[in-house]
Amino acid sequence: MPRPDTRILIVDDPQGSLSRRLTPFLTRHCVDVARDAFDAIYQVDCANRPYDLIFCDLAHGDVPGPELWAYLSVSRRESAERIVFVASAPLSPPAEAFLTRIPNARISLPANADALDALADRPAQRRPSAWPFRLVAPAAEGREST
Repeated sequence: MPRPDTRILIVDDPQGSLSRRLTPFLTRHCVDVARDAFDAIYQVDCANRPYDLIFCDLAHGDVPGPELWAYLSVSRRESAERIVFVASAPLSPPAEAFLTRIPNARISLPANADALDALADRPAQRRPSAWPFRLVAPAAEGREST
């Protein structure tokens, strides 16, 4: 049963690949899907209350994750702090440098149900800077670690 107190936004690509990979693990939560970064900005701006988590592909097609984060960090700082970056390939040096500069959590695909639940089930303490871990899958194993 969805938890109405946990609101999640998935910033998807035109093919819908990110939402297809994450939503099976998030069935207990209220999940909205933005079809692109511009739709995500619209949904964040129109939301009655902030999303608890925003999953965004680090190398998103139309607007890369770092650019969406930069925009939201100016216009909706609380929302920018709740972005969880998703990586499905080895990180480029600029992407790795970006992620080391910010406190946001990140996950690697394929996703692990327990790791996603750990993120989504955090109580009111949603700020990434308060999270005691980063979820990054070891490249060879493809599963999250804390």
